[in-house]
Amino acid sequence: MCVLSIVCLCLFNCWIKGVTELGSYTLEQVAQHNTRKDCWMVLFGKVYNVTEYLPFHPGGKGELMRGAGKDGTKLFLEYHSWVNPELMLDKCLVGFLR
Repeated sequence: MCVLSIVCLCLFNCWIKGVTELGSYTLEQVAQHNTRKDCWMVLFGKVYNVTEYLPFHPGGKGELMRGAGKDGTKLFLEYHSWVNPELMLDKCLVGFLR
C-alpha cells in the first residue's frame, strides 16, 4: 500500500462507514454488500465498509472487489501481509463477524 493511498483513506471521516454504531454481522449479511456502490469485506474477523476506498486502491477497484461481500483475509495476506489493516481501515470499521 502506498503512502498516498493511506493518506487519502485517512481523510475520510466516520461518514464512510454508513452505520451509526458498530454491529455484529454474519457472513450472509456481509455478502449482501458486494457492489461498487456498497462494498463490505471481512478482514481478521472485523467487518469493513470499503466502498469509499475503492477509487484509491492502488491495485484498482477490480482487485478490491475480489473480496467484496466475503472474508478477504486470505486474499489480503496474499498481497499485503506487512500491512496493518486495523490501522489503515479504522475509519471503515462497521462491526465484527459473528
